[in-house]
Amino acid sequence: MIEGWAYAVTVGKDKMEGRFKGYAMIGSESALVIRLSDGVTRFIPIASIKFIDLLRSCVEEKEEEKKSEQAYYG
Repeated sequence: MIEGWAYAVTVGKDKMEGRFKGYAMIGSESALVIRLSDGVTRFIPIASIKFIDLLRSCVEEKEEEKKSEQAYYG
């Protein structure tokens, strides 16, 4: 996982979408740190994750920025 990219994380029947911020430890267990769209930072124990889907990468955002910056003056 790459910091800043948007992911959907499925834990049990719950699906959370947000930006990956990094990894952390909860006691002796590793966890993903995800910032949800409402600003909540969630620590998700890795052992409880069923699926992780990539929703949006920073590369896609940079390409979109380049497209919107193009202007022609004549």
